[in-house]
Amino acid sequence: MPRLPCPRRPAGRAVTTDPLLEHDELEHCDGLMVLVLDPVTGAADTYGPYPAGRARAEADGRRQELDAEDLTEVTVALVRHHRPR
Repeated sequence: MPRLPCPRRPAGRAVTTDPLLEHDELEHCDGLMVLVLDPVTGAADTYGPYPAGRARAEADGRRQELDAEDLTEVTVALVRHHRPR
């Protein structure tokens, strides 16, 4: 599996939104997915879709769990989910 580039994040950093998306843009979709990327193993997992508030809480919880296990190199981000047309 190819390794994915992931930015380093300091321990304890709260994840509320993907920094590339404005807050209101996150609302214009069918839900949000929590994306977890591990640069060491190259693994990528998604969880959801969730409504915006629930997705932010889920992302924050996963970030806290990973930080507690000293896995600060793992990226947690929110991505928009769109149902098939």
